[in-house]
Amino acid sequence: MRGQVALVEDDYTLIINRGAESGVVPGMVFGVHTGVGPVITDPESGRELGRLSREKLRVRVFDVHPLFARARTFVDTGDFYDLLRVPFEPGHDDVVTVDVGDVVELIESHRSSYREAR
Repeated sequence: MRGQVALVEDDYTLIINRGAESGVVPGMVFGVHTGVGPVITDPESGRELGRLSREKLRVRVFDVHPLFARARTFVDTGDFYDLLRVPFEPGHDDVVTVDVGDVVELIESHRSSYREAR
């Protein structure tokens, strides 16, 4: 399932343009991708093959409406930080800019062992 960022609500919350009518349910995880990446060209034919898209961050849906859903950024705690119970604290260099129109793509359709960032 693919959609787009429709609104950036605050530093941790965004609205995607897919909702219950598209099958979105709470707990779904979407990757937010850059809207425009570098062009990939076939070296043999010179034909444009597409654009490279990079994932900016992931969000988890927590509020679903018929035509849109609200989602928050979160932190994967199934790693080193979770083992030591060290809280996640983003540094000043970890700023990610999300823009209206950025592509969102379904990563997980069920709840997993992630905690929402605070």
